[in-house]
Amino acid sequence: MEAAMVALLTALPGLISGPASAVVICLLFMYGAGHVLVKFILPEQRESLNKVLADSAENRAVFKQAVEAIDERFKSMERNVSAVKKDVDKIERSISEIKMKI
Repeated sequence: MEAAMVALLTALPGLISGPASAVVICLLFMYGAGHVLVKFILPEQRESLNKVLADSAENRAVFKQAVEAIDERFKSMERNVSAVKKDVDKIERSISEIKMKI
C-alpha cells in the first residue's frame, strides 16, 4: 500500500502539469467564466437594455404627440390657405369683370 501511495505521489506532479490537466483546467476556467457571465454580467445588461427600451417607449409617445400636434396645425393652416385662395379667386374674377366693363 505504501508503495502505491509513493507511486501516486510521484506521478501526481506529472499528471497535474500534463496536457490532460491543462484541458481540465481550461474547462474549469471556462465554466467559471460562463457562470460569472450568466450570474452577474448578463442580468445587469438585461436591466440596462430594459431601461433603454422603456425610455425609448416614452420618447416615442412624446414624439407621436408632437407629430399629431404639428399635423393639426398644418390642417388648420391648410384650411386657412384654402379660404385665402378662394378669396383671391373671387378678387381675380371681380377684377376680370371690371376689366371687361372698361
